[in-house]
Amino acid sequence: DFDNKEMQNIFDELNTTDSGDLVVLGSPQLGLEEISDLALMLKGRSFKKRCMIFCPRAIQQQASDLGYANTLKRAGCEMLFDCCTCLTPLIDKDNVDGVITNSIKGAYYLKNSNDVKVNLKPLSQIIDDETKW
Repeated sequence: DFDNKEMQNIFDELNTTDSGDLVVLGSPQLGLEEISDLALMLKGRSFKKRCMIFCPRAIQQQASDLGYANTLKRAGCEMLFDCCTCLTPLIDKDNVDGVITNSIKGAYYLKNSNDVKVNLKPLSQIIDDETKW
């Protein structure tokens, strides 16, 4: 049975750095509800470092129509669509020192396939630590 101890072991294995120079959200790609929640969390805030958000093109269009994309852009987010967090050539050890993410899937592939250091933490902590008013 999968328990809290095993979950903590996986977290510890994937969390390979205490910081990063890039925030990455969307592995798997974010849906409209996640983008809406993120826009609400970021209202009045901005990222202190580069932030990349991955979502499908249709979701990006809906987010744009509903005003969420503008909120995210004002917060310093770059929205990338129809591409994968873990397969993009934009994120590799030659381009970044470390990636901050809330995604266990993203952390796994960024660490093991892209050879990138990962700071894995909950989204609320990312917002608290990596944004300013």
